[in-house]
Amino acid sequence: MGITEIVITRLHYYGSLLSILVYSFPLFAFGFTAYARFGSVLLVAVKNVTPQYYLVLFVFTEIVWIITANYYKLSSVADLFWEYTGIRAAFSACFVTLLLQTALIVFVKQLVVSRAFILYSNVILFVGVVAARNFFRLTSKSSAWPRKSEKIVVVGTDQYSRRSINLLRRIPFFRCQIQAYVQLPGQPVLVQDAPVIGVAELGRLETFSFDEVVIAITSKDYLQVSTVFDSLQNFGKPIRAILDFGPRLSVQDKVFQVGRLQMMNMASSPVESFAYTVIKRVFDLFCAVLGIVLLSPVLAAIALLVKLSSPGPILFRQQRVGRNGHFFTLLKFRTMRCSSAAESDTIWTTKKDGRCTPIGATLRRFSFDELPQLFNVIRGEMSLVGPRPERPFFVDKFRTNIKRYNVRHCCQVGMTGWAQVHGLRGDTSIVDRVQYDLYYMRNWSFGLDLQIILRTMFTALKDQNGY
Repeated sequence: MGITEIVITRLHYYGSLLSILVYSFPLFAFGFTAYARFGSVLLVAVKNVTPQYYLVLFVFTEIVWIITANYYKLSSVADLFWEYTGIRAAFSACFVTLLLQTALIVFVKQLVVSRAFILYSNVILFVGVVAARNFFRLTSKSSAWPRKSEKIVVVGTDQYSRRSINLLRRIPFFRCQIQAYVQLPGQPVLVQDAPVIGVAELGRLETFSFDEVVIAITSKDYLQVSTVFDSLQNFGKPIRAILDFGPRLSVQDKVFQVGRLQMMNMASSPVESFAYTVIKRVFDLFCAVLGIVLLSPVLAAIALLVKLSSPGPILFRQQRVGRNGHFFTLLKFRTMRCSSAAESDTIWTTKKDGRCTPIGATLRRFSFDELPQLFNVIRGEMSLVGPRPERPFFVDKFRTNIKRYNVRHCCQVGMTGWAQVHGLRGDTSIVDRVQYDLYYMRNWSFGLDLQIILRTMFTALKDQNGY
């Protein structure tokens, strides 16, 4: 995962925890105040107290508190690091809640509750929310807070770049390791914590292990980026740009706020959205597990047929290139006679390929050989839908000869994809496949994934390129 994905995913995760905590404070405040004021949390056995009235007050307070907490952004972790203590926002939310509670008591004469109870519960509510938000902010800066370590290449070596990277390292929820800096022509070198590579030496980046590229230069230098952008994009890594628009300017979609920095996504990728990182992953896990359970008799039968049809293992394991260029072991039912890795990794499968076993040709025709990849989906190496993963040998070949080929590795690879449902399987045009994959990335939606899954079922039955 890249910087954006990590921060967004963790903001959603910790934001959900903060929201649950903030929204539950009225319950805590009412319970604590009831015990301190009446000696009982439930108020059932307390004389001269009607528990139903306090229940009505609690429900009203909870609804009002959720609205005011959202309005003053007390439940938002995104604004957590702009404030110093959060006292002003917490006071405003509690004051509005108190006013509306008072209005309820005034206009609903039948509701008899203790005025002191209302006042004390709001004091506890105020103290609790301030303490909670400060706890989240302080612990996020602690070295003990769980943070993902990202390996990045930075474009820029001047004072602006050094300042930006220093701020980047202070962002909560993750750590970053600078693998190398790219020096643009005429830039001074004011960084010392990683190797510096000139524009003419970009090929050296192949020797570095990194997760993404961060462009950290001033706006006047952006024209120089165009000279190296295609080369950087060809590494198949996400590309981000650190921008300086001034404080508190929020621009949606392409520009996003990360701590005190504003960054822009410069590569076509849907992976920054909550729907992609969370909903798609949950859907993948659910369907993969359900598929394995429901298809277990079919999987067992295919495994038996493969074993009886020819000598060799049931499963075929092969290294493929996945998201952000990371390698993983793809699983398939074996459909060919056993051969050397050099042969299977570098020879393209063709129609009526003589290497196929009798049962293997049928499995490939209907894509049944792909079913073990459900385990790759569960392991997080693949998705149900995405660009099909290719062998490293062909990736090296295609990214050199086909423009923007490696861009497709910015999102999760899949068992099926937009190209495959349009008949681009087997020995078909790689250029056309790339265009369909890029279209999928630009137009991704959860609905498009569902459409592809449904179309795959029909395509597998009639497609003549399944070999």
